[in-house]
Amino acid sequence: MLSLRCVRLLGWPALLSVLVACSNGRGSVDEQSQQPPPAQGAQEGFTVGGTVSGLAGSGLVLQNNGAGDLQIAGDGSFTFASKLATGMAYNVAVVSQPTSPAQTCTIARGSGSIATANVSDIAVTCATGQFSVRGTVSGLSGSGLVLQNNGSGDRPISADGPFTFGGLVDGSGYTVTVRTQPSGQTCLVSNPSGTIRGADAGNVEVACTSSGFTIGGNAAGVAGTGLSLQLNGANDLAIVGSGPFAFSKALQSGAGYVVTVRRQPSNPVQSCTVGNGAGTVSGSNVTNVAINCVSRSFTVGGTVSGLAGSGLIVQLNGDGDLPILANGRFTFDEAVPSGARYRVNVAAQPTNPTQVCTVASGAGTIGSANVSNVRITCSASAFAVGGTVIGLQGSGLVLQNNGSDDLPVSADGQFRFPTTLASGATYRVTVLTPPANPGQACTVTNGQGTVGGGDVGNVVVSCNTSDFSVGGTVRNLEGSGLVLRNNGGDDLSIDGNGSFAFGTALPSGARYDVTIASQPNDPTQVCTVSNGSGSVGQGNVTSIVVDCETQTEDFSVGGRVTRLRGTGLIIQNNGSDDLSIAADGRFTFPTRLPRGSPYNVTIRQQPERDRCEVRHGAGTIRDRDVGDVEVRCDRHGDGDD
Repeated sequence: MLSLRCVRLLGWPALLSVLVACSNGRGSVDEQSQQPPPAQGAQEGFTVGGTVSGLAGSGLVLQNNGAGDLQIAGDGSFTFASKLATGMAYNVAVVSQPTSPAQTCTIARGSGSIATANVSDIAVTCATGQFSVRGTVSGLSGSGLVLQNNGSGDRPISADGPFTFGGLVDGSGYTVTVRTQPSGQTCLVSNPSGTIRGADAGNVEVACTSSGFTIGGNAAGVAGTGLSLQLNGANDLAIVGSGPFAFSKALQSGAGYVVTVRRQPSNPVQSCTVGNGAGTVSGSNVTNVAINCVSRSFTVGGTVSGLAGSGLIVQLNGDGDLPILANGRFTFDEAVPSGARYRVNVAAQPTNPTQVCTVASGAGTIGSANVSNVRITCSASAFAVGGTVIGLQGSGLVLQNNGSDDLPVSADGQFRFPTTLASGATYRVTVLTPPANPGQACTVTNGQGTVGGGDVGNVVVSCNTSDFSVGGTVRNLEGSGLVLRNNGGDDLSIDGNGSFAFGTALPSGARYDVTIASQPNDPTQVCTVSNGSGSVGQGNVTSIVVDCETQTEDFSVGGRVTRLRGTGLIIQNNGSDDLSIAADGRFTFPTRLPRGSPYNVTIRQQPERDRCEVRHGAGTIRDRDVGDVEVRCDRHGDGDD
């Protein structure tokens, strides 16, 4: 029932105009106040929404129950922010219709009562208005006048009066032209072009005069702007598109005519030619002049710089792969018509080394000349070197990469050197300064290698309290297979010159003794250790020097015999190389030994009446002849020495 409050406020004459305002949207008035409250524990509220379709303009605003403005920007679903409880009414309305273009939006299923679910079936449908171009013809006395709008929709005109072109939407353009002039007359169009702005266009005027015969024809293929024709070197006519045309100046029968192109089109650039462009007027309008336009095409290219890798491929408009082999100029084979869009992109980046190439000035519209300013700049991909520090307790730890990039580290966790490296570059992570307070020894795992196509993140720096690394420097290493050994058991394979450190750290005060466990070969070398033994202090041992020398010759083993009185002395080297000694003096074994070989001089046969012994008789061949072996003999029972 209608509430008395509404009647008193509005009065009976205004009742019908505001009935909806006093309704709860379900066909009855003031029933909303009669709805029971939501049940205990029911959902606090439900949303109201639906779908918008056909929206082309802007400014559409919806309301629910006269409030809660909701701006709609495009097709799709919508939902009001406010929720309604079960039993409450909803009434969705359009409070602002869209413009640009003007549209009318209607609502289906826009009102009702909230049940126990969200409302989502409201349909808002928008339609664009239809407008007309209206005009007037005056002075028409001949027959055959035909008008066109936008190059189509022929409209024959038989007498003076109004004409209409319909079916235009808001925002669309229009151009009214004379397709066919009437016999014996020339008709000119005033205010021929414009844009629909939410209403009919009504100021087009077509004025016809009987001053002679027109010169015209048909233009085909017009895509650019600015095309201008000329009649007999003086009368200009702008052509805005393909279709029929006629010069405004009429000529008398018997007059000559020459039609030429005064200005070619641009945006896009075109070349237009004239067919049947010259002749003599013969008692009727000339309608066979033919204008044919074709778009010109231009190439796209530019320059490449910074290219060091291989495999770079660029594309034009997503097609037409062009491999780039070196820096310099490039040009795509396929030409692009004037006015068309072009876009140059990198289809494949170079590798060996990995690079990233970027394109500048690579997109635009073809104008009236070849495009030659595309710039492709390549640079090596730069990647970070880093990893993880574990076990750090002291302070002052400084890591170093490649002997110069220093990185202080204050705590366990991830680290990354500030200087990035190009793909293909080598890296070598070392401990420049070990931590102190407490003193710790830090070792590096996975610390050297070559940067690939991504960041290096697997370097591990492990720090042990009071333990320090033992290492130093290897020099002049040429062969392979060099193995160093510390304290008789900790072996370390060396594959190149530079710093080294044993994997097993030692506590402060511990002894270390570095020796050669295996000499290098290919080529054969003899490596010697300097500063190879000592005690670990409060820092890493880095003073050990391993010098390697290539083995290129054999060396002799010899020495001196003293106090020999008897005869028959025979000495022997390595159990097989015998040498008879007849008197005191120097001796040399005939068999020479290569560097690194062991030697062991012994008495194979004692002389008569003497007892001989060997001193300094065993060792390893180094880098020179062995000449300090001593064979000392004494008389039986003399007891000298």
